[in-house]
Amino acid sequence: MVREAMKIGALGRAPQLPSRVAAAITAEIAEGRLREGDRLPTEQALAEKFGVSRNVVREAVSRLRSDGVVQSRQGVGAFVVSSEATATLRIDAELMSDRLVFRNIFELRAILEIRAAGLAALRAEKPQVADIAAALSRMRAAEKWAEDGVAADLDFHRAVGQATGNPYIAMVVGFLSGQMRQSIMFMRHNQSDIDGHLVDMNIAEHQAIYEAILAGAPEAARDAMRRHITNAARRLGYDLSNGALPADDTAGF
Repeated sequence: MVREAMKIGALGRAPQLPSRVAAAITAEIAEGRLREGDRLPTEQALAEKFGVSRNVVREAVSRLRSDGVVQSRQGVGAFVVSSEATATLRIDAELMSDRLVFRNIFELRAILEIRAAGLAALRAEKPQVADIAAALSRMRAAEKWAEDGVAADLDFHRAVGQATGNPYIAMVVGFLSGQMRQSIMFMRHNQSDIDGHLVDMNIAEHQAIYEAILAGAPEAARDAMRRHITNAARRLGYDLSNGALPADDTAGF
């Protein structure tokens, strides 16, 4: 007997509905509520559950099929292929314009990058420190709010990730930086900073991170990154909860 699961809550009204439906189904798989071999509910049932049209559901399932998450069997329905398929690090680009998604990504950055800065201070080798310094230099040379300045900013964070000596941390930091680029550009262009004060503040925060890593001071590096992530989020209109900011302890990463 084929087991169906109807455990997904209804979605609120929002843009990018196919992406949201696909993300919700993927989350159910990742969390084990939909398992390998399970049949998805029918288009009609999903449409009613999410409060969207059948066309939206059809497009969402098509995306999941393209990603290898589900497989359709003619006349039977769509089935979960493998829960492992959801392990691929992926954020739908359409969802990055959503403020809640963007805030969640920023929280992830805080959790990851504060610790990464401390590890970089302990482990960075001369070429990696040079890469961080080069990105900082490009930030200073860039025109206020210019796209190359944003690129240099994100390259700085990638270089810190590389300096941890952990390729997985570097991979995730680089991935998150790439995902946030366009959204940061959009928000920065819509900020009022005629005298460039916010840009100067941003560069000063990066300078503090660099100096702490150069000095091999992990606590100072974590503090500097914490200040930067907190202030950067605030400049973009977000107030990170205290729970998103790791306490400065030495109990590992």
